Amino acid sequence: MKKLGIILVLLCSFALFPNDEVEKLESINKHIKRVEARLNRLDKEKKSLLKDMAVIELQRSKEVSENRKIKLQILTKRKEIDTKKSDVKRLKISINNSRDNIAQALRVLYKLGRSAYVKFFTKVESINDLFRNYQLFAALVNYKSTEIENLRKDVAALNRINRELQLDIGNLEVLRRRQEEKIAHVANLKRRKQILVDRINNDKRQHFSLLEELKAEAKSLDAMIKKQGLVSGFPPLNLKSIKGKLRWPLAGKVISTFGKKKSTQFDTYIINNGIEIRPQGSDSIRALLGGKVVFADYFKGYGNLIILQHSKNFHSLYGHCEKMLKKNGDTIKDGEVIALVGDTGSTYGKSLYLEVRKDLKPQDPLKWLRKR
Repeated sequence: MKKLGIILVLLCSFALFPNDEVEKLESINKHIKRVEARLNRLDKEKKSLLKDMAVIELQRSKEVSENRKIKLQILTKRKEIDTKKSDVKRLKISINNSRDNIAQALRVLYKLGRSAYVKFFTKVESINDLFRNYQLFAALVNYKSTEIENLRKDVAALNRINRELQLDIGNLEVLRRRQEEKIAHVANLKRRKQILVDRINNDKRQHFSLLEELKAEAKSLDAMIKKQGLVSGFPPLNLKSIKGKLRWPLAGKVISTFGKKKSTQFDTYIINNGIEIRPQGSDSIRALLGGKVVFADYFKGYGNLIILQHSKNFHSLYGHCEKMLKKNGDTIKDGEVIALVGDTGSTYGKSLYLEVRKDLKPQDPLKWLRKR
């Protein structure tokens, strides 16, 4: 029975959505397909800590998107139910009116008696009276027949809508249960991610392993950006005039700085190509400068990552995003919100990973950001 209910809901999900929600549904479905494709590619990779983290986070992203889809389906189903309830109310009023009208017509015909036709024909004094009385009688009989037919149609429509309404209410309950399941799955995946992060942060061997993996992924990111190349067509940018004057992407505390840093816990050195900022207040991430999105996707070790190109030789990178609000190819204005801060790909918890690159080489972001 449970499987049957789920099948019914899935079938209903293909019903017509309101025009303003069709694009949302299509966008969600596309995102789910992209995440599934990434998960399939990860299956072919050898086991690693970053792979384990990526699988958990991509599964969570998929569950969150499917939950958004269910929310959209619930909203649409509720609107359909409200519309049908209004139809039921209207039909009940129409049925009651038809019954009253039919009853009134029957009372008139009853008063005329079985010899109604004879009375109409015998109590006329002229051809005009005969024609007029016949028309009145015929109209009365026809009116009764029309009302009866309308009543029959309304009753049939009411029964049909009531059946559909009960099915819709049942489907809505199935959707609510599926939504609860998705929420539980997301919470479970968050716990799994935290267990993995705690193990990495407290186990020296795991910590070393992660550092090696992060080095490899940093090289992969370099290769990806270099393969993309220095795209031309951007307006010239006077880098000297903006150095030390760029806006901060969000308010917060810098918890990890640029360059070679020593980990006191495990007596190891970490090389950071960027900085980590723990947000304070708003979770909105703003572009350092106007530019174009040249990458917006999940990248192992960086989580949800957005790369902006501002000029031929100047880029900024924003990692660990919870939600990316822009897509590849979008043109971005100075200070425009591009994402929400999160913890994807992070062992620091909720934070923003920020890189600034000149001629594809990482620079210390603090030297480019304005003093505060």
